[in-house]
Amino acid sequence: MISVPDLSTIELGSRFEAACGPVTTAQLVRYAGASGDFNPIHYDHHYAVGAKLGGVIAHGMLTMAFMCRALTDRAGPRGSVSRVTARFLAPVRPGDTVTTIVAVNSRREDTAQPGIDCDLAAFVGDRQVAEGKATIIWPDQEPARQDFGGIGERHA
Repeated sequence: MISVPDLSTIELGSRFEAACGPVTTAQLVRYAGASGDFNPIHYDHHYAVGAKLGGVIAHGMLTMAFMCRALTDRAGPRGSVSRVTARFLAPVRPGDTVTTIVAVNSRREDTAQPGIDCDLAAFVGDRQVAEGKATIIWPDQEPARQDFGGIGERHA
């Protein structure tokens, strides 16, 4: 049985992170096909340079998907990401690896949707490329005295 975290053991301010990448041009083309966003700034270098972007850039929603991977990895199959907001601060380009840092800022123990509220920060190297907020919920908290895989143990 896959464990559900014990919310009372998740420390406020604890952090976890996940890295995605490096981003490839083939990945951008596949994402364009999946999303229907065929703006040439995402796959045509000459067009992107002409648009004064300095080259091809990744879709903002792909960057957000990378941020969500950090959340879904932590939520596991019995949890879900119920809310995500993002603001994009800098472009992500082919060859970049996006590292998302998730900081737990509150627990939702006494609600119909128990879980955690988090702040998100995505980086390429030292450059922050996005920020946001998210909520992870675990609806079946009843048998909740199980291991969460160290979320309360990691600190950046």
